[in-house]
Amino acid sequence: MLQLLTKNADFQNTFMLLSGSTSPPWRTTLSVIVRYLILLILAANLLACQEKPAATSTRQQSTTTAAFITVGSRNVSLEQFNRQLLMIYPDIDGLSAQEKLLLQQQTATQLIDRELILAEAARLDVRLSPDEFDAALAGIRGTHSREDFEQNLRDADINPDLWRESLRFRLLVSKITERVVSPRIEISETAMEAYYRDHREDFQRPAEVHVYQMLLASREEALEIKKHLQDGADFATLAKQHSLSPDSEEGGLLGYFSAGALPPEFDAVIFSLPLRQVSDPVESPYGFHLLLVDRKRNAGQRPFAAVAAEIRDLLYHREEEALLQQWLTGLRRNTEVVIDWEQILPN
Repeated sequence: MLQLLTKNADFQNTFMLLSGSTSPPWRTTLSVIVRYLILLILAANLLACQEKPAATSTRQQSTTTAAFITVGSRNVSLEQFNRQLLMIYPDIDGLSAQEKLLLQQQTATQLIDRELILAEAARLDVRLSPDEFDAALAGIRGTHSREDFEQNLRDADINPDLWRESLRFRLLVSKITERVVSPRIEISETAMEAYYRDHREDFQRPAEVHVYQMLLASREEALEIKKHLQDGADFATLAKQHSLSPDSEEGGLLGYFSAGALPPEFDAVIFSLPLRQVSDPVESPYGFHLLLVDRKRNAGQRPFAAVAAEIRDLLYHREEEALLQQWLTGLRRNTEVVIDWEQILPN
């Protein structure tokens, strides 16, 4: 049996963000409410000091009750390993032996870190309740039905089951972070001001317009609504009553946008539209839109006061990631990990 001890392995870690977006394309309603995904870990030299396993067909490997990976007192079976491998890389059997071997190593390392984190969560009694998971899922799904939401994932080549599993893990990592990392973070005003001075070019603001919209099913309906607006009706009120867009609950508010941020058919209208004047119906794949611009901002330097919260968040998350990485490195250093590569050697 070949052993991999975390204190001897050279792990390279990358945190990846999984986000989803829904139609219409200019309106992201599947917001990411937590920042951490499954830790997808790529280390070409992960087992440089160990013998490499030969690549064999994942679907032809026989299952066994013996542990394939042991992380402290936790076990991962070969069946679990292969299931995870095929969920992430469904076409792995069509790859070369070298490519397949690399993906096997990536998946093994991912599962090792997952088990380390789950073990520490159990030790700290950090749990994710069903209500917490359902609330997070509902917040991300928004007004979309479960069927539409899952179809959006499939259209983006994302497995819904894998996505839910990764969301559950991200939420758990977020709770652990709040317990072991967040209390150690303190962002000073001095650090924020220094960052602003050193990155002033990042806070240049282009010319922007503040936009509202209504989405209607037909041009005739859009023209009828526009007539009511010209007669003095309130845009936000009618948007709440008639708009088909998810932003109808906010009276059709889209927010500030610079050139190029919205579809070209929108840009062609909003930057020439007089303030507080309703546009003619603008056709899109989703229907007919009435647009309203109530404010414009010239290009210029955003003042520190306007970006302080943004800088604080940036510095906070940067420190959070560094401390989380230190915490995970400590778990690896203090936990023995065994991988029985012989279980996937060819017969």
